[in-house]
Amino acid sequence: MNFLPALIPLIFASVLATFTPLPINADEPPADLPIRVDEPAKAELVPWFTGPLIAPTGIVIPIGNYLIEPLLTLGAITGTYNSHWKPVSKPNLFNTILQIETTIGLTQFMDIEIIPEILYNSSRGQSTTLFGDLPLTLDFQLVGYDKSKWFPAIKLAITETFPTGKYQKLNAHKNNTDSSGLGSFSTAPSIVFYKIYQVAKEHFLSVTASFQYTYYAPVHVKGLSVYNGNNQTRGKIYPGNLSTAIVSFEYSLTQNWVLSLDNVYNHENKDRFKGNRGNEKKHKFRNVGRPSSEQLSFAPAIEYNFNDHLGLIAGVWFTAVGRNAQKFRDGIVGLYYYF
Repeated sequence: MNFLPALIPLIFASVLATFTPLPINADEPPADLPIRVDEPAKAELVPWFTGPLIAPTGIVIPIGNYLIEPLLTLGAITGTYNSHWKPVSKPNLFNTILQIETTIGLTQFMDIEIIPEILYNSSRGQSTTLFGDLPLTLDFQLVGYDKSKWFPAIKLAITETFPTGKYQKLNAHKNNTDSSGLGSFSTAPSIVFYKIYQVAKEHFLSVTASFQYTYYAPVHVKGLSVYNGNNQTRGKIYPGNLSTAIVSFEYSLTQNWVLSLDNVYNHENKDRFKGNRGNEKKHKFRNVGRPSSEQLSFAPAIEYNFNDHLGLIAGVWFTAVGRNAQKFRDGIVGLYYYF
């Protein structure tokens, strides 16, 4: 069973929708630029958007402006999907993640974003607090947002992730709570399309389509790691590259209240390993490296925007189906502050 062919038309249809203008009331001006700036236009015609939860924003933060968005995630990995797309239950691995997303405008068309995170993992009486891998992103506005044009804003992003989390020399008795990263320097270019449509006088629909491809550098492993193995494992892992497609929507019920939905699809190639897998007779043996995997997940949320600078978002993120992938459910709450 392979869901990729079925998803490709959905992805292309969503992108096509991004480029296709919706009819709007001819007596009212179209939606304004979704950047948190003071505008002379009437407040009821300016949409306030905080989210969505997962997709990146399609507009850079201009020089002189800052965005700070703390995000708190309470969730659990409840099992896995096997190679036949069937869910397999496992003891819950609970995780609490605090992220502080900070974006600083560098020029009118470029910004920089950093997302440090701290994790608290617990399972069956074991727990660990760790620092996660650290992503750093440079955003470039290729096409600016123009409400009078039919085409969307287009942003190019380059994300470099530094392996600051723990990934190897794990303790088999910690029940998988003592890992927080992949151990690899990764580079991920992505392209983001963004457009807002005015559906009715006070109702706006924003559409975001994001496509990312992540390249992973080889990783030296010793002992038990996130790539499996055992205490005798020594060698080098070549992690499989990751493809991610996200299509997201936000719909304003009022200027303050907004509904959002992220649709996330991941495909990861198979890992390769070179080295000593370990002594199977003396130590519990597990294959080194992960098979190719696929995962489809959804993240519905609700937003409340106090004004054009401050908003709250809360929602859930959960897997719908997968192959050789984790099965999870998360609750997420975030505070958006733009100044």
